[in-house]
Amino acid sequence: MHKSFNDLHVKYLILTGPFCLYPRLITKYVVSQPSLSKEYRKIIRNNPDIQFFLNLSNFPVIRSKNISFVFRDIVDPRLPANFITNRISSFDGALRVAILIAIYMGFDHIYLVGCDYTHVPSRTLHWYEKGQGVFIPHENYEKDFFEIAKEFIDITTITLDGTSDYINAQTYKEFTGRDPIFRENTDLLDEKSMKVLDTWHGYSIY
Repeated sequence: MHKSFNDLHVKYLILTGPFCLYPRLITKYVVSQPSLSKEYRKIIRNNPDIQFFLNLSNFPVIRSKNISFVFRDIVDPRLPANFITNRISSFDGALRVAILIAIYMGFDHIYLVGCDYTHVPSRTLHWYEKGQGVFIPHENYEKDFFEIAKEFIDITTITLDGTSDYINAQTYKEFTGRDPIFRENTDLLDEKSMKVLDTWHGYSIY
């Protein structure tokens, strides 16, 4: 939904939420996000060149050549006994799943952008929520997972002006050569997208 999304030329996109593509008839009994579900479907339909990774729970309600389904505890006998999924749960949250897929696909370096829980000092709130975030400590955030993941792939988190405890860190200016400029969510999203996101009770859009 970011106004600059098309400028990124994204090849892969991950939506790990269970039942996130289900119609309102079902989701109203599970989770209230019919507007987001409709928007996710639109994004998949309008981006046939992007490979989407979805939670297997969505398999009954959506099929497409550009969709792959992932789920915990599906045994792959090709993987060695010391592979990350055989040593720690890699499906507990979108960050773990994204890193796991990058490892599985053979990438050699990950740059985490917007993963503010990995920053020191860390902050909360999403990029599409109002304000610059709230500073809240996230001590030992994903420490056990990162310690194992680093055996398989190099990881660097891009921070605003801080560091990181367990993974490599570069500030935005060090990485890009430019000073960061804060922009409010009204500059990053159109009004229609903001209204869709505002239907999710956990977001502070306005």
